Amino acid sequence: MKNKLKIIFLSGLILSLGACSNIQNTFTATPVYTETEKINFNVQEETQLFALGSYKINESGAAVANMKAEEQAKIFLKKQIFNETTNVLNLFFSEINTKSILISKNTIKDLSNLVSSELIKDTTTTNTWNNEGEEFVVLAIDKSRIPEKVKEKFVTYIQTIIDDLDSAITKVSNEYMKIDKPSIIVTTEEKFQVQQTETTNIENLELQNPLDSLDSEKNSEPEVFLEDF
Repeated sequence: MKNKLKIIFLSGLILSLGACSNIQNTFTATPVYTETEKINFNVQEETQLFALGSYKINESGAAVANMKAEEQAKIFLKKQIFNETTNVLNLFFSEINTKSILISKNTIKDLSNLVSSELIKDTTTTNTWNNEGEEFVVLAIDKSRIPEKVKEKFVTYIQTIIDDLDSAITKVSNEYMKIDKPSIIVTTEEKFQVQQTETTNIENLELQNPLDSLDSEKNSEPEVFLEDF
């Protein structure tokens, strides 16, 4: 039954995420480049995120400059991916009742870092060139890859929460049985003191003088005076 509920919940969640409209509209604008620059980029602005990196050729040579330019392009593009991932995650988390589930900003940041770190590996080099002793590299990635990857990580994260809650319910149900009122535990020392007190009382009764008892009874009788007759 629990597994069915989890499947129903996740299925509904995935459908609701798939139904989120205008995800592409959440994308922020890419860096502004001149038309001349974009001619060399070989990218589709409507469907791709892209970034340009450049590095001056020095004594290390063109190959090192090219690697440095690619590294710079990855930094710029990863920042864009991170921003878009954060936008999509905020949209996905809005599908959850935030009154009962608290999602911290650190969670969104961590997931965004995870997604952007993975997606940056899937980028493609659309063009490279050399101009006036400087290497240029353009990297790009399809915008559609971002919500796909975000949805994958998001559902995994929610599934982990469900599994943790399920484990907690099982543990409480099985290990924490009904607790009865604790019985009073008498220590050996307390038992010995009680027995010693009872023995002392009995000995006192046995040693008591019978004449003392008679005197006591006599003393308890009311005094009679002749003047009363």
